[in-house]
Amino acid sequence: MSAGPDGTAVVRRIADLLMEIVGEDRAWSDAVRPDTRLDGELLLESHELAAWSLALRRDYGDHVDLAEHVAGLDIDQIIALTVGDVARLVAEPPEHAEAGSATTTTPDRS
Repeated sequence: MSAGPDGTAVVRRIADLLMEIVGEDRAWSDAVRPDTRLDGELLLESHELAAWSLALRRDYGDHVDLAEHVAGLDIDQIIALTVGDVARLVAEPPEHAEAGSATTTTPDRS
């Protein structure tokens, strides 16, 4: 997938996915910017976020788990979450995403 340095192509694609989920029109999708907040501006309901997470996983791979990502955030981080943050999650290489989601380590028993 090709995108400019600011990830514009990713933002457009994920905004289009969300548009389909929430049943909005093209003008709505075109108004979504990287700094658009999911909670404060888009007013996403939890079921819409879950459906968007599934659509992102379908289109970009299992390493893109928005629902899991949001579950690991505190309330202030959830309120501040933007479309650009989701685009970065989508663009993150699978190896980095898996390493970043590991919460436990195996002790060295040598």
